[in-house]
This record gives sequence, structure tokens and C-alpha cells, in this order.
Amino acid sequence: MKKLNVENPFFEFMGRIGDVMLVNILFLIFSIPIVTIGASYTAMFRTFGELREGKTVFRSFFTAWKAALRRTVPVWIFLLLAGGILVFDITFLARAGSNGIWALAGMVTGCLLLLWSMVFCYLFPVVAGSEAAARMCAKEMVSRSLYLAVRNLPYTLVMVVLNSIPAVCMILGDFYVGMTVPVYVIVGFGATAYLNRLLLDRCSDGIKKEKGVF
Repeated sequence: MKKLNVENPFFEFMGRIGDVMLVNILFLIFSIPIVTIGASYTAMFRTFGELREGKTVFRSFFTAWKAALRRTVPVWIFLLLAGGILVFDITFLARAGSNGIWALAGMVTGCLLLLWSMVFCYLFPVVAGSEAAARMCAKEMVSRSLYLAVRNLPYTLVMVVLNSIPAVCMILGDFYVGMTVPVYVIVGFGATAYLNRLLLDRCSDGIKKEKGVF
């Protein structure tokens, strides 16, 4: 009987799925205090980058999470509050009507929410990218993220769609929420971050070639 070849593409693929699932579980555990979600999201991106170098999931994730915690909490709280206000405004305007000033206000709020989503796509990968980038102040991180989002708009829009799947399912109703919750508990957040990481690597000129980012 021939010995199994662990370098077979199938085993490599299954191993990568296992890594994504493990990172997903760690993300959920370390995000239990909602204020630490930013650090956990940063740790996911850092971990996926370091797995290519042969490092272990547990050590990479915990080290990245601990390093990012103090830097990401303030900017994550700001993003959380801003996003919450925008979602509340969208909900209110949707019930207020679609005529005149309400329609204009809805369009403006929708554009702001899109900008928020674009910044979110890049903000935590920027923090995860390098120590130099991580030492930026919150304003610099947001402006840098917005610059990268606009510069790589096609990739950004794909990432926005991927990141918006849970929110879309919540809007569609309980049936879709019930279908997606088990997926995201097991692998969803990790898989989304992994796909985002692949897209970031393929951005025009390569974000990792940006000085101080990746």
C-alpha cells in the first residue's frame, strides 16, 4: 500500500480549512467583550499572514491580539458608535418615507455607511500589517484606510459585499439568520477574513508593497 502524501493538494486544502475554523473559533472567544472585536479582527489578519511562515495558530493569534488590544480599542469604539448611528439613521429614514428631504437624507446616509464599510475593510489589516502602521494615531489609520479603499475600489467593493453578508441576512429575516448563524459560528468570520486577505494581496500594486503597510 502506498503511503499517504501529506503534501497532496487535498490534504493542504483540508489543513487550511482547519486553520480557518480554528482562527474563527479564537476570534469568537476573544471577541466576547464587544470592545475587543477590533483586536480580534486584527489578530485574524495577522495570523493568516504568519501561517504562511509556518507559525502556529494559537501563538500567532494570541500574540497579535495582545499587541493590537491597546491600539485598536479606541478606534473600534469610534467605528462601532459611528456605524450604530448610521444604521439607526437608515432605519429611521426608511420608516419616515422616500419623498423630498427624506430621500436626500437617506442617500447621504447610505453613502456615509458605504464609506464606513470601505474603511472597515482596510483599517484592521493596516494595523495588522506592520509595527510602523500600527503606531499611527486613529485619524491617520482611518485616513490611510480610506485612501487604500478608494485606490483599490473594485477589490474594496467585493470585500464590502463579503463583510455585509451577516447584515443582509438579518435584514432578510429569521429564516436566513437561522441558516447563516451556524456557518459563522464554525467558519464564517474566519473564511471572510481569509478571502479578504487574498483580495488585499491582489490589490493594485499590492498593498503589501505600501511602505508601512503589510
